[in-house]
Amino acid sequence: MASLLRSAGPAARQALAVSASPLAASSSSSSVLRTAALHTSRALGKDPQLGDYPDVAYSSRQLRKSSPKWFDPQEKANYAETLHEQEDVLSVWAPDLHQNVKPTSALFQLLLAAGAASLFASIIYATRPSLPAMPRSYPRDGLAEELGGPQVAAYTGAEAGEVGEEVAEE
Repeated sequence: MASLLRSAGPAARQALAVSASPLAASSSSSSVLRTAALHTSRALGKDPQLGDYPDVAYSSRQLRKSSPKWFDPQEKANYAETLHEQEDVLSVWAPDLHQNVKPTSALFQLLLAAGAASLFASIIYATRPSLPAMPRSYPRDGLAEELGGPQVAAYTGAEAGEVGEEVAEE
């Protein structure tokens, strides 16, 4: 295997190393070729699974200028335009690109919005008018004795089934 790897070119060497990686992982010999991390298709060139599909530039449609001359102005695309293989990531419906916003500026804007919301809530709390009438007050400890005492359940005997017997019998 090692002599085969020495005589092979770089692309074949990598393909053989990838196919031999289970052997390399299970062996403790130092003569076994260790595989490196696999590269993306961009670093290796064209993806072999795409066949003869054209290699379209990787650029987001959000960066295109809006113009009524596009066939589809909303998507910023022309008729029969070749799509990129990662069109779902590069379309205008993908997550927005924020290329000109620094993290410190974004944090400042977030804190500014939170401060504005807190200030608004504080102003509303401070300027809330008082209640138009006094709260209800009942004599004799809130009529506790007249309502059955402080420790009485809402339905006395509810556990025994005495309440609700007036239901029509069959």
